[in-house]
Amino acid sequence: MHETRSCTKLRKLMMGAALLAGIAGCASGPAPDAEMGAAELALSQAEDAEAAARAPAPYALARDKLERARAAMADGENVDARRLAEQALVDAQLAGAEARSAVAREHAEELRRSIETLREELARRGATTS
Repeated sequence: MHETRSCTKLRKLMMGAALLAGIAGCASGPAPDAEMGAAELALSQAEDAEAAARAPAPYALARDKLERARAAMADGENVDARRLAEQALVDAQLAGAEARSAVAREHAEELRRSIETLREELARRGATTS
């Protein structure tokens, strides 16, 4: 009878260990290939928008998080890799948006200066013809 209790305890311990191992295996989840691809594409688009020069802070964050996501994925830490890739995606999108916004502001300023120059020219022509 005493031997049966020991076997039962041992079985429970083994089942618990197996359950924990299963949970740990599930915790890593599948590789975040889609998230990594989306983050890489967003970073490439941010680079095309010259985010490194025009939005350096979010661009640097995106690059750093993508590198950390790659390292986590290589280590089999897919949950961390997915989280970092998602964050890299958002940071890269922000960097691209800030860079495009900076370009738009520059173009608006150029247009404002051109309009001012035209007004001055029209004012001079109007003064010389009267």
